[in-house]
Amino acid sequence: MPKILNKIHASFLENEIPFKDEEGKILLTAPESVAEGYFEVSFELSGLTGDEYVFMPACIYDGNRFRVKKVPYPPFFRVDEVSPGMDITITDVPRLNIDGTGVIEVTTGDLAVPCVGVYSQAQKKAVLIFFTQGIGMLSSAQPTNFGVAYKTGRVTVSYPHMRKESMYRHCLMTASTDKGIAFKQGDTVEIPYRIFEFDCADIHEFYNVFFVNRKCMGMDASDSSALPMDMMWKLNEDKFNTLNWHGREGYYGVGIDKSRYQCWLLGWTGGGISSFPLMKLGGELGWERAMSTLRFLFSTQLESGFFIGVVDNDGEWFSDHLPTDGSPTQDWHLMRKSADVLYFLFKHFAVIESKGEKVPPEFIAGTRKLADGFVKLWDKYGQLGQFVDVHTGDIAAGGTTSAGIAPAGLAHAWRYFGDERYIITAKAVAEQYYVRDLSKGYTTGGPGEIIQCPDSESAFGLLQSFVELYDLTREDKWLGYAKDSAANCSSWVMSYNYTFPSTCEFARLGMKTVGSVFANVQNKHSAPGICTLSGDSLYKLYRFTGDPLYLELIRDIARNIFQYMSRPDRPVYSWDTPPKRLEDGVICERVNTSDWEGFDCIGGVFYGSCWCETSSMLTIAELGDKHDIFGE
Repeated sequence: MPKILNKIHASFLENEIPFKDEEGKILLTAPESVAEGYFEVSFELSGLTGDEYVFMPACIYDGNRFRVKKVPYPPFFRVDEVSPGMDITITDVPRLNIDGTGVIEVTTGDLAVPCVGVYSQAQKKAVLIFFTQGIGMLSSAQPTNFGVAYKTGRVTVSYPHMRKESMYRHCLMTASTDKGIAFKQGDTVEIPYRIFEFDCADIHEFYNVFFVNRKCMGMDASDSSALPMDMMWKLNEDKFNTLNWHGREGYYGVGIDKSRYQCWLLGWTGGGISSFPLMKLGGELGWERAMSTLRFLFSTQLESGFFIGVVDNDGEWFSDHLPTDGSPTQDWHLMRKSADVLYFLFKHFAVIESKGEKVPPEFIAGTRKLADGFVKLWDKYGQLGQFVDVHTGDIAAGGTTSAGIAPAGLAHAWRYFGDERYIITAKAVAEQYYVRDLSKGYTTGGPGEIIQCPDSESAFGLLQSFVELYDLTREDKWLGYAKDSAANCSSWVMSYNYTFPSTCEFARLGMKTVGSVFANVQNKHSAPGICTLSGDSLYKLYRFTGDPLYLELIRDIARNIFQYMSRPDRPVYSWDTPPKRLEDGVICERVNTSDWEGFDCIGGVFYGSCWCETSSMLTIAELGDKHDIFGE
C-alpha cells in the first residue's frame, strides 16, 4: 500500500524554495532580505478524505470535530440546548469543521508534545510527525515557538509561528496578529523533525505508538529535583489549616487568598478529597478537621443521593452550573463531583479503620445512598450523563465521560458492602466509557466550566476506574483497558522542558515543565499535577505490568508539582502590577506555554490558590514513600 506521507515542500513568504533534509533536520535559507518574513515546511499527506482522526497532544482530538457553542468564558448551557441524548458540544477552540474541512492553526506552546498525528481508519495506517518547541529567541524576552497548522492532506510548520486566519484567546477564536520577523538574505533556519508512519489497526494502537515515542525528540534531559517530602507536607498542611479551614461550617474547602475567603467546592477541586491526606498524615488536628469535613459533606446530601456542589463563604448553596439567577439550571449537578467523592470516601474509611476506629454509621449510610444514586441513574438512563438535577437525579445534559471515576467508586462500594448491584453497574459503565468514548480517541466533560470539551481529568478518572476494576476483580480485560487509557492520558502530559521568555517569573525560577499536565483543550495551560488525583493508577499499572513507561510517566508528574509551590526560601510572584507574593504553600494552576491569555502571561501566575495543592498532598500521601519515584 502507498504511504500516507507523500512529499515535503518549503516556502518563504509563501514562495516555494529549495531546502536540505539532513538527518531529521530541514535546513532553510532566506532567498532575500525582508522586514517581516517567515518560513513554512509542509508535509503533504496522500489518500486522505477529511474523515481521518487528527491529533495534536492536549489540543486537538479527532480534529475537535464536535458541535460548537460560541460563548465567552465562563461557558454554560441553556436548558433548550441540552438533553440526555445530545451530541458532544464544545466551546470555540481551534478545530476542523465536523465534515473535516477547515484549518487548525496553533503554536507548539499549545501542545503538550510538539506533534501532529493522523490516523486513517479506511487505510488502517497512521503517521506521527514530531518537532521541537522552536528556534532561539525573537528577542531577549521572547522565545520563538514554531507554528503548527493542519488542513486535510497537509501538516505545516512555520517559523516564526504564523497563524494566518485566526488564533485562540480564552474561549473564543479571534483574528490573528502574528507577524514575521526580519531576515537577511542567506539567513538559515533549522527545523528538526521525526516521522513515524505505521500500519495501525485502531485508535488504541495509534495512542500506544505515540506513548512509546512521545519523547523521541530528546528534549526532556533535565528533571525536576525531588524536594524533602517533610518540608513540602508541612507547607501543604499549614496552608490548609489556615487558608482552607472554614471554622464556622467546619470543613476543608478552597482557600482563595490571604483574605481568608473559604468556600466549598465538592470533588473536582478538592472538597471531600483534600480531607483524605490530611486525615492520613495531618495528626490530631488533621483527623478532627477531616472528620468534621465529612460531617459537613453529608449534611449537603439530597434525596437523589448526590450532593450540593457549591457552598459559598456565607453558607449559601449554589448550582454546579454557572447561572444562579433562578433559571432551571440552578439545580444542575456535575456528575464528576459526586463520582470523585464516592471514590474518595472509601479512602477515608480505610484511614479510619487503620486507626482502629469505626466509621460513623451516618457516613456508611450516606455513602450507600450515594452509590445507590449512581445505580438508579444507570438503570433509568443507561448512562451517567454530565449534569443532572441534584434533587431528582434526572439527566439534564447527557453523554460525556464526566463521571469517569464512578466505576472505581462503585467497585469499592461492592467490596465494602458486598452488594452485587454495584459491581454490575461499575463494569457496565466502564465498558460504555471504553467503547463509546475512549475507543473514539477522546474523553470529555470532566471540568465543570468547559461544557463538553475533550479533557484529561475525565481521562485520568477513567484510568483510575480501569485500574481499580482490575485490582479488585483480577479480570484481564480491565488491565488491557487500563493500558489503552494510560496511553491516551500520556498525550496530556508535557514531554519536554519549555524555554520560557527570559523576563518571566518561571524563567527566573528555572521552572521545568516535564510532567506538567494539561487539563483540557479549552484552557490552554498545563498545570502542576492531575486534577485531582495523585496518579497512583499509573504506579499500580507499572507494578501490575512491569512496563517502565508507566513509572516514567508518573515519576515525571509527581516530581514536577512541588517546584511550583511558593515557599519561604523560594517565593513565587504573580503577574500583577506590582507583583504579589503567593502565600507559602500556595500552588497556582497556571503553567502557561501558550499565549492564550496574551504573551505577557506566558511563564506567569495569577494571585490565588488552586486545586494543585490537593494534588500535591495526594502525591505525598499515596506516592511519597515510593523510592522508585522520589529516590535519586
